Amino acid sequence: MGVREETLDMLRAGLSPKEISRKRGVNINTTLGYLDQLVGRGDLRRSDILFSVPREIRQAFIVLPGEDPRVVTRPGINIDPEDVQTVLKYGDARHALGDMYEDIRTIETYLHGVIRQTLLDEYEANELGWWRQGVPETIRKSCVIRQEEDPEPVPDPYCYTDLMDLWYILDKQWTILSKVLPDKMTANKQDLRRKLVRLNTIRRNVMHPVRGVVPSEDDFEFVHDLKGTLISFDYEED
Repeated sequence: MGVREETLDMLRAGLSPKEISRKRGVNINTTLGYLDQLVGRGDLRRSDILFSVPREIRQAFIVLPGEDPRVVTRPGINIDPEDVQTVLKYGDARHALGDMYEDIRTIETYLHGVIRQTLLDEYEANELGWWRQGVPETIRKSCVIRQEEDPEPVPDPYCYTDLMDLWYILDKQWTILSKVLPDKMTANKQDLRRKLVRLNTIRRNVMHPVRGVVPSEDDFEFVHDLKGTLISFDYEED
């Protein structure tokens, strides 16, 4: 295994750049250099590196703006310079918003696909099967209306489902669909609903930036963790 792949595996295992550096016996700049190369290759995103630094550390200091930004640590807290360097390097809001959009897209696409495939497996693979038996009538009608209103419609009306439509399908087909999602998501049905409602709100804010609502760090972490739950479960299933 090459050095970059080893660094990647360590980060995915939950180690921060500081911890990777100390475990490998190299300085932080060497580790950050490898991580930058992994970002360039598409193996990592900047936000993956940022969120590897524990939240309590990320929130333990503030950066005063200016030509020469100064870091101010909250009273009574000692922060390693390596952690500060990592947060300053990868905490740019512009990159974080881009990664958040990608995470939301990944979650929505995953749910859309797994719900459809599970219904196809359960019912007949035709319009009278999975579409009519698996998808509630109200959702089917909404999708057809959106399809008719689309100036460049796609043939499949299911493609017009949104996040809350997917929740409604989950709710009505819970016995079937809860089996194909991670236990962390299905242990509490109403908690899953709250998560999808929150995700939908964050999605609207990200997709409509002119409204002036900027996602909070809690929102970033929520989306990042939700995507991680889904993707890690998908890897386990494979």
